[in-house]
Amino acid sequence: MEWLNILIVEDETPLAEMHAEFIKQNGGCRQIWLAGTLAQARTMTERFKPDLILLDNFLPDGQGIELLRELTLQGYGGGIVFITAASDMDTVAEALRYGVFDYLIKPLAYDRLAQTLQRFSQRREALKDKARVNQRRIDEMFNTYARGGDQTALPTGIDELTLMKIRDLFEDPQVRHTAESVAQQIGLSRTTARRYLEFFSANDQLVAEIIYGKVGRPQRIYRSASNG
Repeated sequence: MEWLNILIVEDETPLAEMHAEFIKQNGGCRQIWLAGTLAQARTMTERFKPDLILLDNFLPDGQGIELLRELTLQGYGGGIVFITAASDMDTVAEALRYGVFDYLIKPLAYDRLAQTLQRFSQRREALKDKARVNQRRIDEMFNTYARGGDQTALPTGIDELTLMKIRDLFEDPQVRHTAESVAQQIGLSRTTARRYLEFFSANDQLVAEIIYGKVGRPQRIYRSASNG
């Protein structure tokens, strides 16, 4: 998970501190700032340029949706997550229209916030990839990051971003890989690479073949299941 600089905009200080403490314990955070008003949020956003803003809607000097609108029009490069009691459809629709990354209704479920932080971090990392992408990769990014995806479907130790990177290695149905070759190309340990390859194999996306050499232990070679 990428290290993030986060601004929490929340006028209830104890609640803001609870959010901050959870984020610190959850990991992946470099710096956290707290703002209790729109004016403070504007100043701190301009000064610190946070990667992510957790934004309440009801603040002493206005509504958070105003800040979302302003930052979108200004071309703010970070993300914004609404954490608010505002559950009316008009507010939700406007937040979506101005590109909010996620919308969390109070009282906040912290496991849901953890999922949001992980998805946001994964999206930022994916967007740093300078390689050209195909339609499948774009669809995966929109489905997983923009609309939320089903993170609970993945077992422990399996990360969506790493899955996409390994899947791309098998885009050519003629390609063959071992756990070692995948580990070298993706930058993983051989044990981790094998775990992902076996995940694909168990889901019928890859086929594992055992090759017996003249010397040494037999080797598992993986290929795309689409190459029958």
